[in-house]
Amino acid sequence: MIKSQKAFRLNTYSEEFNQGITIVEINLKNISENYKTLCHLSKPGDTAAVVKANAYGCGINKVAKTLSQEGCNIFFVAKLSEGIELREQIPKSKKIAIFDGYLDQDKKLWHQYNLIPVCNTTEQVINASNDKIKYMIHIDTGMNRLGLSIKEAHKLLKNHNQINDHHLVLILSHFICSDNKNSKLNCAQVTIFNEFKNYLPHIKRSLSNSHGIFLGEKARFHLSRPGIGLYGYTNDKNHNLKPSVSVYSPILQVRKPNIGETVGYDATYKITKKSILGVLGLGYADGLKRCINKRKELRLGKYKVPILGRVSMDTVIIDLTKIPEKTLNNINHVPIIDENYSISEMAKDCSTIPYEIMTSFSNRLKRVYI
Repeated sequence: MIKSQKAFRLNTYSEEFNQGITIVEINLKNISENYKTLCHLSKPGDTAAVVKANAYGCGINKVAKTLSQEGCNIFFVAKLSEGIELREQIPKSKKIAIFDGYLDQDKKLWHQYNLIPVCNTTEQVINASNDKIKYMIHIDTGMNRLGLSIKEAHKLLKNHNQINDHHLVLILSHFICSDNKNSKLNCAQVTIFNEFKNYLPHIKRSLSNSHGIFLGEKARFHLSRPGIGLYGYTNDKNHNLKPSVSVYSPILQVRKPNIGETVGYDATYKITKKSILGVLGLGYADGLKRCINKRKELRLGKYKVPILGRVSMDTVIIDLTKIPEKTLNNINHVPIIDENYSISEMAKDCSTIPYEIMTSFSNRLKRVYI
């Protein structure tokens, strides 16, 4: 039944495939289910949603609306512009925090869209406090990225008469190595973050990202901030998070090269036998990494479909030789990412992480929501 539903759904994309458009299919139901799972694991704390970078490439408007309807009340993005765009999609009662900080000090803008800067310097904290803007304080507990240093945070919070804590919403930090549950840095960061628990004890705390949620109750504090976990791509195998992204690319042309001819740039592959090639409408300008060549093959049903030559800007070439003629005459696309080959597997093959794969998919691809 599920296979027939998928076949019917893919058939509805025929017009796009005939126009050379690659489909990114995003399963909002799975994202909702993942959020509910993460909420359950984060109890008794609350659970926010990190939807920066266009909701990790999945489309901030659709994803945020879905999570808002699921009961999510706090959203995090990186850029002020992302926050303004997001505010147009969800009610003003929902909190939207901006990781970049209080950089644009037009307080009317922050009030107008009811946005919350995550302040990363003492100066930002004082300015937001004086401007009576709701704000958060970010303490850097070891990443050396954004946030107040440990020394700066102690100085500011120990003598907090400089700030108006009435507008302070949250004190947060960020794990460095939470995807490695055995890293000693996880415990070290929890210990450092706990040094601040006696300062403004009425203010809520947050440390855990997606993988941090799996480190146990001591790592979660009052609020968890999952990002990649919402979409089902963590290295945790115990909680059945569901992958939410599939990619299907159209066959632009079928070719029958001569033996001895080469394929793609730099002639890295030479035809040594009678072959049938398919040219797919997906290249590195669309987010397909050139290093996917290490994978060597995709799958078309039960058939292995090798990748030949180098990925080009707009296309990649595959070997369709083993596909029966009857089947070949009735297909117009090839799955790039699906239940047989996940984003996590692709990331591993490309020596990168699922985050980079997801956020690399360009706007030339059509996002479809199911």
